Amino acid sequence: MSQTQVIDYYQILGLQPEWDVDTIRKELRNKFIATKARVNAAVGEKQEQINQLLNRITKAKKILTDPDAKAKYDRELAEWKRQATPEELETAANLLTLEDIWRLIDQGRYIDAVEGSKKLVSSNPDDERVWEVYGYASYLWQDIQTAIYAAEEAIKRNPQRADLYADAAQYYAAAEQWEQSVLQLNRAISIEPSNLGYKLTLSQVYVQQEMWQDAEGILQGILSQDSSHQTARQFMAIVIGAKAEARFPEINALLEDNKKRQARKILKEVNEQFEQAKKIAGNDPELQDLLNSESIRVRMVLGVNFYYRLLGLIVDLILISPALLLMSIDNGSNPIALTFGIIIILGILGYSWVWLAYKNRGQDLTKRLLGMQIASDQETTPSLGQLITRAIVKPIAAGLGGFFPFLVFMFAAFQSFDDTGELSNFFGWMIGLMIGIFVLIFRLGFDLFFVTSKDLLPNFFGFFLFLHEHLSKTTVISSTQDDSMNLNEYHWY
Repeated sequence: MSQTQVIDYYQILGLQPEWDVDTIRKELRNKFIATKARVNAAVGEKQEQINQLLNRITKAKKILTDPDAKAKYDRELAEWKRQATPEELETAANLLTLEDIWRLIDQGRYIDAVEGSKKLVSSNPDDERVWEVYGYASYLWQDIQTAIYAAEEAIKRNPQRADLYADAAQYYAAAEQWEQSVLQLNRAISIEPSNLGYKLTLSQVYVQQEMWQDAEGILQGILSQDSSHQTARQFMAIVIGAKAEARFPEINALLEDNKKRQARKILKEVNEQFEQAKKIAGNDPELQDLLNSESIRVRMVLGVNFYYRLLGLIVDLILISPALLLMSIDNGSNPIALTFGIIIILGILGYSWVWLAYKNRGQDLTKRLLGMQIASDQETTPSLGQLITRAIVKPIAAGLGGFFPFLVFMFAAFQSFDDTGELSNFFGWMIGLMIGIFVLIFRLGFDLFFVTSKDLLPNFFGFFLFLHEHLSKTTVISSTQDDSMNLNEYHWY
């Protein structure tokens, strides 16, 4: 395997291979925020490098937040490191130019860029551009203290360049020296008050400190000046999404205390915040993907209202109604009609529940119409095997879910008859029936209509109702696709 075949995202983005997926997701989100905020503030080569870094963050997210893809990548990276030989540095006599160093950074060769910029600093100590690239290369190599030192030296050479203060602010933020970071950004803003990119970066610093109100205040100020400012709108979406994610510990605490209804109420608020964030994000695919990967966890726990599940069952019955009519010929005693009816039902449900759902990211025809979709518990689209498991177990689970109330009813009815087969205990029959209704409404009905997720419903009825989801490791969630009713874009085969 050649040296250029595998990019070491851990090294480039300052991640640790042993981190779990949630930690990596959060760290990549912070890096996405920090990088996105500086796009408008940068110019020339620096802006190109920022865009390149954004692209790498996006690619790393797709690989490192998928457990299977991460495991495969880790194996390939280890094999690459075992076989590859370090590239030799440029010949010491051939001093690299600024353009050469920026090119090395673009190639991800950060240590080479650091070594090359060190030589440039020795030969051109009064050029702020040399200190600038030295600081940026050191920052990418995760040598933050050197990056801070180089940024301060660049500022000494040219204290009128606002972007140098912005660089220093970024490096101070990486070192979690927040006061210094804010100070440097305010200096940049005082030099170039019309540059909204510095204000965006300042709001990013507040986000990292979870100072949501301060961040929102700055962004609202930007949008009051320019309501169509795309980067500000995107960053506001990030802030709203981060505020929503910050409520997860509160939700987990309520779940541990078995306060499911309160947890669901907050989950609904959090879900609304994510939807608001995605609406503000507009058509930015990278940001939509980032927000959706966070909101899907909320939607998975939240589930969907049981009314929708019930309506989905009705739609499924309508789909198979021709087959049911065929089976009813001769009051169900016609073996040919019965056989073909069963085959048609299996074909329709197999086509919808399995094939269409597989081709359309977890949306069978019914869920497409009702704005729902199936998601894997691993926060990915369901596999074909998971969909087949759901299709097989779902009818069984639905039957078992209602079996216990049926037994209660039958027991009450049986007890109401005497030995002669006559109805002799009317009151006993009524009491038994009321018990059955009570159990059905207050144990099944309450939880299903108000707390619908399999994770929030660990009772007898919830287990049977969601048996197919437990076995297939999937969950029905609300779909966020704007074209959920546009069947022209639906993949029918």
